[in-house]
Amino acid sequence: MDKYSFDVSMTPEARALLKPGEALVLDWTRLTMCCAGAGEVVLYAAREDSLRKRKGLVRLKGEDPIYAARAIFPHLAGRSVRLDAKKTFGLRRFVSDLPGDFGLRAVMGRLPEPEKTAR
Repeated sequence: MDKYSFDVSMTPEARALLKPGEALVLDWTRLTMCCAGAGEVVLYAAREDSLRKRKGLVRLKGEDPIYAARAIFPHLAGRSVRLDAKKTFGLRRFVSDLPGDFGLRAVMGRLPEPEKTAR
């Protein structure tokens, strides 16, 4: 993988927990007003027909129904991200293998090298 591309894929468990017509969204939530790029990654499922109408989201290439916020693209460059899901007490929870403080690390320039996080 070159240093400008990225790969986002879903596990079979995540695909199985998506309802028909749903897609996963890797969104970038802005946390502050002083630093335009400061934010955090949020992962959730939503109806795909409503996601197509949102201007800040892009459908990623591939078979998996995954959308990503344009603001997250530079932070994912050179990385491979795996999305998974778990069901606890009847509730779905989608997770990624990104560090828990990915947004803060990205803004501060402290992300680990892509080779260390790539699978």
